[in-house]
Amino acid sequence: MNKLKVYSLTFLLSVLVFPSRAVAFAPPLSTQVKEVAQWFTGFFDNAQQMASNPTTTPITMSNCSVQLDDGNLFSNSQNVYLEQQSTVFERIRFYSFSEGNSVVNLSIRSFLNSGILRGLCNQPEQQRIINISNIATTSCNLSLTWQENRYIGTNAPNGCPTSTGGKVVSNVTFFNNGVNSLDQIFTANGNLIVNTPIEFRRITSIPEPSFILGILALGIWGNAIAFLGKVKHKSTR
Repeated sequence: MNKLKVYSLTFLLSVLVFPSRAVAFAPPLSTQVKEVAQWFTGFFDNAQQMASNPTTTPITMSNCSVQLDDGNLFSNSQNVYLEQQSTVFERIRFYSFSEGNSVVNLSIRSFLNSGILRGLCNQPEQQRIINISNIATTSCNLSLTWQENRYIGTNAPNGCPTSTGGKVVSNVTFFNNGVNSLDQIFTANGNLIVNTPIEFRRITSIPEPSFILGILALGIWGNAIAFLGKVKHKSTR
């Protein structure tokens, strides 16, 4: 066998043994902003996490896209209302996703009066309008980096200041079917007092009440037709 044939055979075997893997490229930032906001929108809970760790506090999370009464503010952002409920706390926030410098910027703000917004995601989309004056001016910010099938965000090590002089360091992962989050709360002396990871998973859609009533009506109508058919059949015997 001559050298040319040996080289050709070696190259062929290398291709067969080490097949090339397609490299995923990050989509444009405008697409990333829309995608991560869409993944974050919906109804979630941590039931799967509780199944493996029964001591975990049950939490539900309702997130929905919202509009602001002043369209000039946050106009280039995807804005999401968040409402978390558990037996020990309630958390209502305004999340805003926007384009950054090669990353997706996420700003999180509280509301001055969150009580008037409770249950907002139960309203039709055209009625989910938030008064800009109800949104706090200060924000906690994270940078989200695209990875294949997920977005990774953190504000470590500085975190965001708390009202007691400490800080909250947040780590979060967004993906199509859920959100993994870890908020680490430190005291002013640097002592870690909260370090609980939460694993939210999307809840299967529940049919609208009108749809359920429609199914029931259809079933009743079908049973009535079947019953009348039997009566008619008996009468013609």
